[in-house]
Amino acid sequence: MIKVTSEGWPEPTEWAKRLHDRLEQLGADYMATPWAVADDPDEFSGLNFKQARAAEIVLAVAKSLDELPLFKKSKGRAALHDVAGALRDVVMGGTPRLFTPVRPGTRGGDGIDRNYLKVFVVWAVRFMVEAHGWTEANARKLVTEKFAEAGATGRKGNRLSQSTVQDWCEKANPLSSNREDARIHREVERHMEELRADPQWPGNLDDSIAWIERMASDPLLASKYG
Repeated sequence: MIKVTSEGWPEPTEWAKRLHDRLEQLGADYMATPWAVADDPDEFSGLNFKQARAAEIVLAVAKSLDELPLFKKSKGRAALHDVAGALRDVVMGGTPRLFTPVRPGTRGGDGIDRNYLKVFVVWAVRFMVEAHGWTEANARKLVTEKFAEAGATGRKGNRLSQSTVQDWCEKANPLSSNREDARIHREVERHMEELRADPQWPGNLDDSIAWIERMASDPLLASKYG
């Protein structure tokens, strides 16, 4: 099969590799930078540096899209540029209007990143119970260990504990009055249904444990630890 590049468009593999390499370079800095705020507010480190790298990552995607004729006047690319600019404003100590909260905040509760993590932790526990007949206690112990080893933390920033995982699992209930907990249950069940439909279900135990280890170390989850 011969790959044909349209006139005016970059060679696809080279374009993708340039973007990949740039994102990996910036992403490595982003992942390695702690969430903690530096003691000196003028020091370009910690959370301030992480915010800067996040802005550069968004901007790198926007700039790469600009190489493609179809995206030259894209409204979606413009939004990416605005997000990058707002992040840069935050880095410089500003309060960009794009990041201005509009809805009234709620006391307590976890944010989007924490709830995203909960889905995968609860999913892993339920999988081990249903697919391999483990007790919930043993499944929670294994999942806690694998996620903690990958760097997962609880709400206070300490190493993820079995008690926290137990709390997440118990609250992920379809009858919960908390909409986020009910949504987490639905997300977990959706993932479970996909696995049940797999001809290889339930798979062997060693492969399942390795799958949980890969899940815990996935950058999309690891970026939310700390």
